[in-house]
Amino acid sequence: MTLVGRAIGLIVLCFLVGLLLSRLGITARGILTDTSATILSVFGLLADWLQWAIPYILLGAVIVVPLVLLGALQRFAGKR
Repeated sequence: MTLVGRAIGLIVLCFLVGLLLSRLGITARGILTDTSATILSVFGLLADWLQWAIPYILLGAVIVVPLVLLGALQRFAGKR
């Protein structure tokens, strides 16, 4: 990949991360002026996201984990 291509990719990635941070209520001024509060805010957002996501993860695990175990058992039995 050329240097120009990497620079464009980096700019697009910076834009997307900045857009995400903006949607989460984190501003550049907040990061520069009050870093500790910003870090605590990020951890608070992560905790809220985990609290929301864990029930869905557990619900999906009821189906996914047995399927993965069956697949591993099938691969193990096929090698013998």
